[in-house]
Amino acid sequence: MIEIPNELPETPQPSEFRWWCSEKWMEHKDELFLWEQRFPEYDSTYYFQKHRWMLMRMFKEEQKEQKNV
Repeated sequence: MIEIPNELPETPQPSEFRWWCSEKWMEHKDELFLWEQRFPEYDSTYYFQKHRWMLMRMFKEEQKEQKNV
C-alpha cells in the first residue's frame, strides 16, 4: 500500500520586491490605458527588464521613507 501525505508542500512566496514590482506593472498598465485608451503592446517581462534599475531605485527609496516614518 502507498502512503499519501496529507500535507501539501510549501510553495515559496515571492519577495517583497517582486510583489511591489507586480503592483507597479499593474499601475503602469492602468496609466497607459487612461492616457492612451490602450494597453501596452509588451508584457511584464519586457517592462521589468527595461526599467529594472528605475524600479530598484524606487523600491529602495520607498523602503527608506517607510522606515523614517
